[in-house]
Amino acid sequence: MSTSILPTIQSEVSRYGYPILMILGNIGNVFTVIIFSEYRRSTCAIYLIILSIINSVYVTFNYYLKVSPVYYGDETIFEFAICKLFAYLQNIIGQIGNTMIILAAIDRLMITSNRATFRAFSTLKRAKWLIIFSIIFWLLFLSFFPIITTIVNGQCGLFGIYGIIYFSYSLAFIGMFPPIILGISGYLTYRNMKQAHNRIQPVINNDINANNTLGRRDRELRTMVISEALVYIFTTTPFALNLIQLYITQNLIPNKSVQYSQIESFLSFTASFLLFINRASAFYIYLIVSKPFRRNFIKLIIKFYQKLTRQQPQPVEIVGRTNEGSRI
Repeated sequence: MSTSILPTIQSEVSRYGYPILMILGNIGNVFTVIIFSEYRRSTCAIYLIILSIINSVYVTFNYYLKVSPVYYGDETIFEFAICKLFAYLQNIIGQIGNTMIILAAIDRLMITSNRATFRAFSTLKRAKWLIIFSIIFWLLFLSFFPIITTIVNGQCGLFGIYGIIYFSYSLAFIGMFPPIILGISGYLTYRNMKQAHNRIQPVINNDINANNTLGRRDRELRTMVISEALVYIFTTTPFALNLIQLYITQNLIPNKSVQYSQIESFLSFTASFLLFINRASAFYIYLIVSKPFRRNFIKLIIKFYQKLTRQQPQPVEIVGRTNEGSRI
């Protein structure tokens, strides 16, 4: 295939792909927040609610930057301020989202541990403090972005030594640390789940139903978090590989051919588009991997339809065993 078609593909995907993902992503994130809001006593559900909100902000903000790019030809003070602010916000939003999925994965790891001290770590109070700490941490840690981001020849970005700093930061905090942490957490969680089958856990008769419901909910949350972590790894790994490729070729191939530049631009676009897919896909991942989540979604749609048509709410019967439970 000729490389001349790559810019056309890139343009068409930008024109139709980004708005479709933005709309579907926001719709899905709204449903996710509504469904998980019924289970606010679960620490993992709290993380996933915040993650859904952040994901909506991410896809909306980045879509706005795609369809309404700012031109910095005049290099006025206002343009410098916008350049620095957008770079700062874009990275903060992304990193808070990354942190939420990491916290959710670690929370599931703690819950599946056979050590009571680890399981006790998963509390609502700690979850709320970790969320607040994460937001404050990234606000402060990334405060260097407005300082080193500037405009050169009408382009907003990081140049020279600052470009190397950005490369190192992106490779570490987007392409390496989150996938590694999620991979390790997912493996250890899976190992704990296998070991749990070999343990006999005493249950008080009066609490059998409550414990069974809690166990089902934890299992479903583990499945959803691990699935989303896998999608995160698959969608961010190309971004890290592309960064390495760009850094190497920038030093080894200073004068690139037109064909090579087209391929390089297409690969960079694909890596960024995969990151966008990751932020818009959580709800649809949950629908695929979690049967109780699908049940709750169906109930929500039926309830919304009844309110819309002003019908008297009727009990919703889901085909299946009544003792399976439909709570997440």
